[in-house]
Amino acid sequence: MLARTFLRLCALEAVRPSALLEQNGPWPTMAGAHVFDSRFDPIDDLDAAERRPVIAIYTEDDHQEKIAQAGPIYYKSATDLTFEIAVFTLGEEVPGGDFVAGVPYTDAETEASLDALENQIWHALHFGPSGHLFRKIAKVPALNWQSHAMRGSQEAVRLAARTIRARFDVREVCYQAVPDAPPTGLNRLPPALKDIATALDGSTYLAKVIAGVAGAAPVMPTRVNLESVAATIDPRTSSTPADADVEVEINSDNLQG
Repeated sequence: MLARTFLRLCALEAVRPSALLEQNGPWPTMAGAHVFDSRFDPIDDLDAAERRPVIAIYTEDDHQEKIAQAGPIYYKSATDLTFEIAVFTLGEEVPGGDFVAGVPYTDAETEASLDALENQIWHALHFGPSGHLFRKIAKVPALNWQSHAMRGSQEAVRLAARTIRARFDVREVCYQAVPDAPPTGLNRLPPALKDIATALDGSTYLAKVIAGVAGAAPVMPTRVNLESVAATIDPRTSSTPADADVEVEINSDNLQG
């Protein structure tokens, strides 16, 4: 379940790398920095200043398939990652101007820009350098990739939008079985997620979310060191006299010395 959060955050990092925020690019997609994590406002209700190519990322259904009766991993996991993307048609077309993807003036240019934006997302997740952390948590290629179109216009604002649902197998996450001491901070996370969390620490927003998630992560009981051991062995057989004293006692102290 925690892997689901990391899947979404790594997808966000793939299409809007934190390291590029300060210098404002160059971005993997035409949406630039306008990529939202779990935005609840409808994309078609954006403020006029935000009417540019945009992406909102969500995690949806989770699928757990039992693969073992015992051991560190019980389930094979897959998660549906959703991208809502939109491109807005601008005002009057500039006569004789060239078409630039993401800066559309006609309906045809808007549709072409939307297709190009989807392709940029697909490439960033599967191959792009900004998607290297995503590929640490997700197994690529996607199990399936479904893209559903939506078009609309209101108050003279025209847009083309798509909802992309991509299902990815999620890499296995194992808890540290018996930590030496009660873990704190990012150490509360399973080792595989801790490595990703450390790498995502370049963004104030991501670091804040990850720290909160880590603080709520369950942990296994700490290890109790064995200090001494004692055993009594009775090698008696059917031919051993009943009154024979054959028991052997073994004691060992200071095992941690």
